[in-house]
Amino acid sequence: MHEDRMMIGDFARRSRLSRKALRLYDSLGLLSPSDVDQFSGYRFYRPDQLDRARRIAMMRGIGMSLARIGEVLDLDPAGVAVEVEAEWRRMDAEHEGRRGLVRFLLTTLTGGTTDMYDVKIREVPAQRVLAVSLNTLAEALPSHIETSMDRLFKHLAATGATVSGAPLVIYHGDVSTDSDGPIEVAVPFDGTVQPAGDLVVREERAHDEAYVTITKGEVVYPNILGAYTAVEQWLEGQSREPSGSPREVYFADWDTIGDTDPAADIAFPC
Repeated sequence: MHEDRMMIGDFARRSRLSRKALRLYDSLGLLSPSDVDQFSGYRFYRPDQLDRARRIAMMRGIGMSLARIGEVLDLDPAGVAVEVEAEWRRMDAEHEGRRGLVRFLLTTLTGGTTDMYDVKIREVPAQRVLAVSLNTLAEALPSHIETSMDRLFKHLAATGATVSGAPLVIYHGDVSTDSDGPIEVAVPFDGTVQPAGDLVVREERAHDEAYVTITKGEVVYPNILGAYTAVEQWLEGQSREPSGSPREVYFADWDTIGDTDPAADIAFPC
């Protein structure tokens, strides 16, 4: 055997990766063999590929997805460090949010009461909205919301209309890792707006709604589910029925607020 290459078994042992993982990383373009024997199909790796393999193993160890690793792996070391630190902060905030959801779940399972969420009620006047509907799973939900809002704001600006209220994400069906809605993203406006393609103009009827306010750090699936459950339980305790689909009301400037700042209301028409 050439001293400058190793068979997959030796490389797997020294890199602390399984053969199955190495084959997967090859199929994803993350770490390919330096040579594959055309007759035997044996895979060979170079010793200088060990650093890359170990870096992948460590990033997987802290919970980074393979897709995210693929985005940052070929950056210079300083760039990778910046991205890993940012990813860790994101995961840490997500974990902290889940901690709150676990406390809420345990309290409800044991029949206790919680003041974790302060449910309020308000009157919402009738308003015209420009809206777009779509289906999406939970993983892709944030990017779909961002893209849809951008389309709606651009169309309103092009027609000379003015935004008259906070953007809404209305859930006409469940969104989870297995269910894809549908959802409706809507922006209230004043002025004259014509529909365009899948962008529709409609009226949101006046209604009362029960709601809780959550922080930016809590607007993460599945952490956000605790807020939905709190409002539903409050409505049950008040003997009130939801009169429309639940929605998220994004009243804050998302790009300028921190994870602990108020960001959105979880609301149920009632």
